[in-house]
Amino acid sequence: RAVLVPALEGRDIIARAKTGTGKTLAFGIPIIKLLTEDTELRGTGRLPRLLVLAPTRELAKQVEKEIKESAPYLSTVCVYGGVSYVTQQSALTRGVDVVVGTPGRIIDLIKGNSLKLGEVQYLVLDEADQMLSFGFEEDVELILENLPAKRQSMLFSATMPIWVKKLARKYLDDPLQIDLVGEQEEKLAEGIKLYAITTTSTSKRSMLSDLVTVYAKGGKTIVFTQTKRDADEVSISLSNSIASEALHGDISQHQRERTLNGFRQGKFTVLVATDVASRGLDIPNVDLVIHYELPNDPETFVHRSGRTGRAGKLGTTILLFSSSQRRTVRSLERDVGCRFEFVGPPAIQDVLESSADQVVATLRGVHPESAECFMQTAEKLLEEQGTKALASALAQLSGFTQPPSSRSLINHEKGCVTLQLTRDPNYARGFLSPRSVTGFLSDVYPTAADEVGKIFVIADEKVQGAVFDLPEEIAKELLKMQLPPGNVISKISRLPALQDDGPVGDHYGRFSSRDRSTRGGSRGQGSFRPPRRGAGRDSDDDFGRRGGRSQLRSSGDSWLIGGRRSSSESSNRDRSFGGSCFTCGRSGHRASECPSRGGY
Repeated sequence: RAVLVPALEGRDIIARAKTGTGKTLAFGIPIIKLLTEDTELRGTGRLPRLLVLAPTRELAKQVEKEIKESAPYLSTVCVYGGVSYVTQQSALTRGVDVVVGTPGRIIDLIKGNSLKLGEVQYLVLDEADQMLSFGFEEDVELILENLPAKRQSMLFSATMPIWVKKLARKYLDDPLQIDLVGEQEEKLAEGIKLYAITTTSTSKRSMLSDLVTVYAKGGKTIVFTQTKRDADEVSISLSNSIASEALHGDISQHQRERTLNGFRQGKFTVLVATDVASRGLDIPNVDLVIHYELPNDPETFVHRSGRTGRAGKLGTTILLFSSSQRRTVRSLERDVGCRFEFVGPPAIQDVLESSADQVVATLRGVHPESAECFMQTAEKLLEEQGTKALASALAQLSGFTQPPSSRSLINHEKGCVTLQLTRDPNYARGFLSPRSVTGFLSDVYPTAADEVGKIFVIADEKVQGAVFDLPEEIAKELLKMQLPPGNVISKISRLPALQDDGPVGDHYGRFSSRDRSTRGGSRGQGSFRPPRRGAGRDSDDDFGRRGGRSQLRSSGDSWLIGGRRSSSESSNRDRSFGGSCFTCGRSGHRASECPSRGGY
């Protein structure tokens, strides 16, 4: 609406708008109206009057489709690389009203004398900022140099980098600037829920299918990767449980079109793509966008995320990042003007429930006559097994023929169990830290202290507690142990809100001979760094710190959470102590010797 009136008046326009707000119709409607009003007879061999430049062939084809649907009486041709040059050349020779294309192929046709721009009255640059991203600056300027000086030009772009502004100053005539984004903080379409999850490179691929199951709930998902190789590998990995296909620049044009059509028609529900699919594609009803890697810049994040939540609908975006990228995520929040909800990987119970819901929805779509064919067998099974037969069928259709393996709630590592330690403040006062939790585990079950991953303190100020991961068998043994009074260790199915306010080095448990830790900094309730287990060489920061219990015990932190003292501490009581008391915070004595309590 903001573009329609000035466009009909013949004004040159620079329009900045959020992705997914209908920019194609914004320029299409007024120009089609103006072309239609031109009643001059135009026959075979006529030259184009409207030229639309788009950065990608997918966007060019989408624009062509919308113009053809709006004005089928106009001859519209779409030109782009990867398909027959001769076919496009023949279409232009027959005569056209509208040419839509990518800069590279248009330059080829101009040089081959197949495309003549001498009668172009209207020029549209769609997604102009992406022309820069794809390296089309010189091609675009060369095309504009070949256009008649007397024309109406419209430039549409989600962002305004310096090159786009220079282009507008040089080639547009006193353009009207229409800014539908402005300086407002929120640059994403409304209705997009944002989540951020800390992962390691070894865990995020196995996590993807659970994310799709829980957050897409059977709808369409686009997973964005940085590289073509990742797109292929992630798609293959997902295909073991969820129908998916890859889309990137190395795929032939024919296959790309088949892939996009299959995704639109719901033949598969997950599209794994590089940024070639992040702009301008006509893919309606995308429920979930997953950023498999952190985007290179805020604009890329906005355009990727803009594939969901379009046309006023709700959508979800999930950002996967490593612990060392925490600061970058905070910068992204600031630059985009958004706020992520930091969550852990989906709990297995959520995955099971969501899978069952999707199977039930699928069963409701079975035709009654088809169901009737199996009624006799169903009745026999119900008579023999009761509801267990139905439960088995749901499990089979959900892909869970075997019991799901245990997995960490913190970083999704298989074979690990997340436990929660809580303590009664009446038994032990003072700040509960990851270091004190490690010491407590050392007193109760030294093997657990050797194998524990990162430890995170619960954010709820009313609860003195922490969560941590252990290998499943060790966790089972720990749960059998008798604990000092006032302490409870339990297996949890969902993570509580966690804090991350301590010093970086204080978030690590004892280092086993086969583990190293990943380090990173962050703050904020509900945010946390992933546990070190499984990080290995995939960690972005590997300090490689190692050591036994005696090395960590020299810190001066009291590791007692209730009533028990380790032999190591007892043997060192006569040594001078230079740290601070865990109970009262004063220096010169240990918590066990604190005069304010008469001993710990």
